[in-house]
Amino acid sequence: MVGLAGPIRGFCSRSRSLEDFNEKFKKNILEDTINDFLKLRKNVRVLEIGCGEGRVLMQLRKLYPEIEIHGINKKPWSAMKGKNSLKRTGTYYKIFSHSEINKVDLPRIHFYDAQKLDFEDKYFDVVYSQVSIYQVKRKDLLLEEVWRVLKKDGRAYLHIDTYHDKYPDFLKGETPRFIIYKDDEPYKFKTLINNLKKEDYNLKVKSSVETRDSLDNHRIHLIMHKNKDAKLSLGLKFDELSSFRLDDLKLEVDNSKIVGYRSVYRL
Repeated sequence: MVGLAGPIRGFCSRSRSLEDFNEKFKKNILEDTINDFLKLRKNVRVLEIGCGEGRVLMQLRKLYPEIEIHGINKKPWSAMKGKNSLKRTGTYYKIFSHSEINKVDLPRIHFYDAQKLDFEDKYFDVVYSQVSIYQVKRKDLLLEEVWRVLKKDGRAYLHIDTYHDKYPDFLKGETPRFIIYKDDEPYKFKTLINNLKKEDYNLKVKSSVETRDSLDNHRIHLIMHKNKDAKLSLGLKFDELSSFRLDDLKLEVDNSKIVGYRSVYRL
């Protein structure tokens, strides 16, 4: 039997719904983007990087039964092991009924490190990521890969990083897990993107602040509109010695662990 009466062991405690994603970016941003592409062609392809339990994937499947939907996680885990996990997600969140779920064309789930995407050039119309990029070691490679797999005029909506007011000082700043230095001086992620915009890459950094439990969450997002076929190169050199996984420090804020990979680059 697919679906459980109570909470699913191992499922994400944080919200990973379509509504939550749209709240971070713009109301109905994914739906509006997909609808725009459906006006142009029937074979629309969508990719979620870091799909977790697959909640957004299944919500999109409910809205769009015919489009091609993919999700990537680095490895299987208790709440996402493949098709049966997607069915469980679909029924647990009441996206589909138990009688519907076995008739659903399930999204395709892949398990590997997303800093190298196993898809052809110009494959996807839409790529999005909600709560995952801060976990990736080589964030530079991931962003370049997203640009590569986007079709001409494709869109990407990527949550890059978050920091909280109660974080230690070394983790406060625009992108505490995506650190850039130029001539040994801190260099902002937004400045990097603005310089690429001068080279006619249609990229935009968006910041937002959300307050939960009296704690401000500062978020940085990157929006891509692939306006040209030229390869995207961030021009960053990865500093392996200065980079490390924050989980190893065992830091906590209000009983929540500070996690992710602090990736350091030289420009």
